[in-house]
Amino acid sequence: MLNLELDQVKQVGASYPGRRIKAARVQDIDPQKCVGYQNIFLHCGTNDLRCEYVTGRSYIHQLRDKLQEKLHVIKQLCPNANIFVVPVLPSRISTMNQHIMYYND
Repeated sequence: MLNLELDQVKQVGASYPGRRIKAARVQDIDPQKCVGYQNIFLHCGTNDLRCEYVTGRSYIHQLRDKLQEKLHVIKQLCPNANIFVVPVLPSRISTMNQHIMYYND
């Protein structure tokens, strides 16, 4: 078991530097902001998969292509980084959930 002083416990994560980088949509992901990080976690949200944006399956294919392009650039900028892409979480809206499930597949 580890013996930690109280002041050390307050600094949990201090040795694992990182920062949260937000992008509301896939097109807004800035690969430059990933430079310098060993582990990159990309959590895709539902903004791009809202019913008002999705015009059909071809839109979802284009969205995945955009994400692939962003990942390719990130890998070029950060060749030694581990990149993890987290699937989009399900929605309560059934039509939107269909879009999400198709995107995740």
